[in-house]
Amino acid sequence: MRLTIRITAAITLGIVLIFSIHSYLSIQREREQLKKNLSREARNLGESLLFIVTEIWDSRGEKAALAFLSRRNLLSPSLPARWVWIDAEEGTKFSPLLPGSKLTELSNGEPLSLLAGSDDGHDFLLTYLPTINHSGRIGAIEIRESMDELHDYVQESLRRSAMVVAAAVISGLLFMTVLGSLWINRPVRRLREQAERIGTGDFSTALDVGGRDEFGALASTIEQMRGQLAAAKQAEEKATREQIEALEKLRHTERLATLGRLSAGMAHELGTPLNVISGRAKLITNEDLSTEETVHSAKIIGEQAERMTHIMRQLLDYARRGESRKQLVDVSELLANVVEMLHPTANKQRIEIKLELPEEPLLARADLGQLQQVLLNLAINGIQAMGQGGTLQITLNPHPTIEKQLKISLCDQGSGISAEDLPHIFDPFFTTKEVGQGTGLGLSIAQGIVNEHEGQIKVDSTLGEGSCFHLSLPLADPGAENA
Repeated sequence: MRLTIRITAAITLGIVLIFSIHSYLSIQREREQLKKNLSREARNLGESLLFIVTEIWDSRGEKAALAFLSRRNLLSPSLPARWVWIDAEEGTKFSPLLPGSKLTELSNGEPLSLLAGSDDGHDFLLTYLPTINHSGRIGAIEIRESMDELHDYVQESLRRSAMVVAAAVISGLLFMTVLGSLWINRPVRRLREQAERIGTGDFSTALDVGGRDEFGALASTIEQMRGQLAAAKQAEEKATREQIEALEKLRHTERLATLGRLSAGMAHELGTPLNVISGRAKLITNEDLSTEETVHSAKIIGEQAERMTHIMRQLLDYARRGESRKQLVDVSELLANVVEMLHPTANKQRIEIKLELPEEPLLARADLGQLQQVLLNLAINGIQAMGQGGTLQITLNPHPTIEKQLKISLCDQGSGISAEDLPHIFDPFFTTKEVGQGTGLGLSIAQGIVNEHEGQIKVDSTLGEGSCFHLSLPLADPGAENA
């Protein structure tokens, strides 16, 4: 609408300017023409009067000639004429209304017409028809013609011109408003709405403003851009889906690798309940057992079977590939479950796991399976680094320096990481383990998961003394709903 207003204002200003100039020039031209006509009429009349007055003056004398002019003025008062002497003193009866300095041309015998003003504010056209008497004195017929008619004509012309300009402006405004709405406002509004839809990521609506003008060309360009953006968005979504699927496959592969490392310890852990179940089953087959002993043995078999079921459920839950879903996670409880899963592997390698938890629970909004994968991976790396036994210290506390964050530290007493390898440990496929003992993806995937959870993972390591991995995550509000 603003564009239409500016265009309308510019056109209206142009119309007003053109009409004003045209009206001014027309009025000036008509005014000059009317002035010439009045002067011509006055001269014709003056010539006639001069001839008659001269004849009467010559035949009957000055007094009769002046009396003739007086009688004539009574008959035609609108165009009075009188006799003047050019050399008469100013203010006398026969002195001209104009000073002698402006009447020098009369000495050449040429008629003269000049505009003059009266004391009451009216303008007059004074016409002088000169003649020279027998004594050589210059006299003239002075005809005074009022210019009120001319002024009235000019005023009327100005009023008519103003009305024409006003009518032209009003008509132009109405005309431009209608055309601006059809030719400018509507296409611009549709173009703006389409641009806003594209800006919000909506590429489903096609645009066609019609016409072959600049708006049509712009609409065609926007439509072409919409198609290109829609295709790019589809390609990006497809690439993102493929990337997410590939990342999930890598994470699942690493999860299975971690599961394989856990399985050795779990197999040893399952051996004890299996031996108990086997022994108790043999006792039950003994016919010498009393009913109470048989029931007791069966109860022990059930407890050991439940223990084995719990162990297998932990492994299956960890190995299962579920959907990514962030929820409120009690990090203390999660660490306790991770330590429980690690005990068989740690005991087999004579590793002691120490877990320090705060008195109050610390909550984080996280994907339970992904966070468990990170913690298991870091803990198993620490266990594997302590080939001769040692202690794995796992600590959970509010972050000491960053507000509204928690900190998990996993410190081992292993071989440590060299200064040359330390900058590369999070690079994909980088590993310091022997061939077949690591994929080189564990720490890279762990870092990616932590970054997705808006956290950080850092490492401190001294070669020959051990390593500490520090994991920080945002604290969640206990009252927040699950995602």
